[in-house]
Amino acid sequence: MPKRTSRREEKSKNVPIKRVGICSVIGAALYFVEIIAFSAAELHLALGAGAYLPAGLIAAFVSSFIAGFVALIKDKQKALPLGAFAGALQAVISDVVLVVINSGAVGKGLVFNTVVSVIGAVIGAVAAANVKTKVRY
Repeated sequence: MPKRTSRREEKSKNVPIKRVGICSVIGAALYFVEIIAFSAAELHLALGAGAYLPAGLIAAFVSSFIAGFVALIKDKQKALPLGAFAGALQAVISDVVLVVINSGAVGKGLVFNTVVSVIGAVIGAVAAANVKTKVRY
């Protein structure tokens, strides 16, 4: 006789994907907040056009790391595929918005942004999976 599962157990199986999607959207929003902060600093400091790509890549890494970490802090299973999914989803969201803002211009920065976002989210997810929980006595 097959094992009976409750509705709560069936519902809990879909929660990581939902959480990963929400964290990816929040990570994309955080990416744009970081880009706006860098733009404001660049206007004040006049760093030059050469600083845009490294700053964008750093912002992509930090935001995707946070999104991957938060998405998988509760569920410590399947960190690599879920982290890669979180990074890819965040990259797709941010790349679509960047293409719309740039009037359809696609550059090499989008490819780098995608790769860095996936790598950052995977590292964040693996870090979340390896965080030890406190044992309360």
